[in-house]
Amino acid sequence: MRKQLFSVLIIALCAACSEKEPALPAAPSAGEVLFTKNCKVCHAQGLNGAPIVGNKAMWAGRKDQGLEVLVQHASEGYGLMPAKGGNTELSKEEITLAIEYMLSTLN
Repeated sequence: MRKQLFSVLIIALCAACSEKEPALPAAPSAGEVLFTKNCKVCHAQGLNGAPIVGNKAMWAGRKDQGLEVLVQHASEGYGLMPAKGGNTELSKEEITLAIEYMLSTLN
């Protein structure tokens, strides 16, 4: 009887150990954080013609220009968008990360 009880206990413990813990949401990427802090106001709503993040139709022609051109436009300003989206503290690397994040939402 003890052997059977012991076996049942071992099986129960092993079964409990094999259960997966609920997955935690992934931490936002650096690009997503930069987008949220600097770009979201215009690119979430399409203010002044800004292509809405995730909208494939609005990004189609822009995406085809390539990352380098998009970074240049964001850095220097383009159309109604001020240079660096109005945040003169942003580095080229930070702008690149934010644009890479926006492009990643098109997949």
